[in-house]
Amino acid sequence: MNQPNGLHHVAISTGNIKTQIEYFSDVLGMNLTALYWMHGVENTFHGFMNMGDESVAFVFKEENKDIETVLGQTHSGNAANASAPGTMQHIAFNVDTLDDVLAMRDRIRSRGINVMGPINHGMCHSIYFAGPENLALEISTSGNAEAPLDKNGTWIDPEVAALAGI
Repeated sequence: MNQPNGLHHVAISTGNIKTQIEYFSDVLGMNLTALYWMHGVENTFHGFMNMGDESVAFVFKEENKDIETVLGQTHSGNAANASAPGTMQHIAFNVDTLDDVLAMRDRIRSRGINVMGPINHGMCHSIYFAGPENLALEISTSGNAEAPLDKNGTWIDPEVAALAGI
């Protein structure tokens, strides 16, 4: 069957690609695997931070520096706040176990960054923290879940499904 089989990368606009690369390298331990002019887009470059088979990418255009960040519109600012439809609300990075979540929490806190959690969501445990330029970030694991996925690989609350019209 032809369908996506995973996430290749998430591209995030930035007004300061150097700060993003330094943060994701130091705080999250990711490696810069590509940095190049974005093909077919004038005066724009693309940087990729590796995390296994997937990447977080940053897109830098000089004009990005002049676009105002408005919390609740262009950015949520944290995983509990609203943002405009079609914008990135937050990004969650996967680790294998709750112990890995706790180790990442300690690593992030050691850089002077506030971390909330871990929070037990039933199907996963997560921590939340802020990245540069008001990025809302999360580290999450479904390992050690107290409410594991069912035999079909789903975890769907009937009340929420009804409210969403699904």
